[in-house]
Amino acid sequence: MSNSVQKILEPIAGALDRVDERIRFHLKTGVPIIDESSMHLFLKGGKKIRASFVILFAGLNNTINNNVINDDVIDLAAAVEIIHAASLIHDDIIDKSFLRRGLISVPSKFGDKVAVLSGDYLYSVAVNIAVNCKSDAILQSISNATKEMVKGELYQIEYSNIDKISEEKYFAIIDRKTGRLMASCAFIGAVKSGLGVADCDKVYNIGLDIGYAFQIIDDTIDFDHNSAVTGKDVGNDFKDGKITLPFIYTLNNGTISEKSDLKNFISDPEGTDFNKVRDIIHSSGAFNYSKKKAHEFGDRAKKQLEYFPKSENIVIIKDIIDFIVERNY
Repeated sequence: MSNSVQKILEPIAGALDRVDERIRFHLKTGVPIIDESSMHLFLKGGKKIRASFVILFAGLNNTINNNVINDDVIDLAAAVEIIHAASLIHDDIIDKSFLRRGLISVPSKFGDKVAVLSGDYLYSVAVNIAVNCKSDAILQSISNATKEMVKGELYQIEYSNIDKISEEKYFAIIDRKTGRLMASCAFIGAVKSGLGVADCDKVYNIGLDIGYAFQIIDDTIDFDHNSAVTGKDVGNDFKDGKITLPFIYTLNNGTISEKSDLKNFISDPEGTDFNKVRDIIHSSGAFNYSKKKAHEFGDRAKKQLEYFPKSENIVIIKDIIDFIVERNY
């Protein structure tokens, strides 16, 4: 399995190029401040994992052919990437992030006022695409995922601090922030493929497990690599007082000294050397524990995929899952 997501997705590269074209088409207004701010995050392209799931699950029973993938599927793949971009813009406002995808973040480049409205604009465009697809199941899935993403942000503000956080609450947060949109992407594809209700629900659960694996790794690599590798600011969650799974594990299982040091560090995150925090996360076993949890969700998703007939699409989906749990960016 290649460690490059671009290599894994080569069989659907033509379809993903069409997704890029549709994103530009749907977002273009002719008004510079709208066009520039809404398209900013797409300049580097991103991994397009969510769009890929829409496309791949839509063709579970077909041989991949970039030229015959339904235009509705391409539009819906564009919609989920637009929703994801909107959530990143709003995340960067909340977290005061300077970098995103190796570029200056939208709020840093255009200011918070423009960024808020740009994110809102992206959400509205995506929902409009879903409405035009004329499927109640797909519209409900996309609207529910979007609603839950916002709830997830509010859950994080309410619960992701040292006084209230627990592993259970952490999973409630990532279920909403990441899991349900990933699940919706898979579900949308399943609906477009013509699968029955029970099979679509099964696909939704596969996507949910993939989403959990994705977010756990996202929270874990923050303690492993610098921004030159990840393309975004490192330590932002910690500096913002958010407690993620590696931190929770250490608070529950670390030595008395490790727990004490982490509590002292979180009391003054801006004044703390993040390298010291990272060292404790590794020495406590939290880094390896979190990676293991991500692998468990990934393995469960792959096992559930065995229910469906073997196909090139299934192979690619499994390779994406492997990439997700092994990635360092």
